[in-house]
Amino acid sequence: MEKFSSGFYTKTEEFLSKASILSYYIATYNAVNDQLGFENEPVTVDEIFDFINDLKHEGNAIDMPNITKTDISLTFSLLLKAGVGKPTTSGLAMLSN
Repeated sequence: MEKFSSGFYTKTEEFLSKASILSYYIATYNAVNDQLGFENEPVTVDEIFDFINDLKHEGNAIDMPNITKTDISLTFSLLLKAGVGKPTTSGLAMLSN
């Protein structure tokens, strides 16, 4: 693995970049759901994946990195460990406000 001057491995830094972007878009998705009357509804990996791909295809997010469902699932896990959101009974595939 290559190292950047910051000392992080390239893959780690790439994932952290994706996780920060995903955190923003997960919060945006939750805010839109709240406005539509779906407050406190759990969010799934598939919903976020579709949301990201819709943004890419509509041209609103032109510099979006390639984000996989695994990236989203790992980001959910990080958010839960950080105390953001609540796990659902079905595990890490969903995140609830």
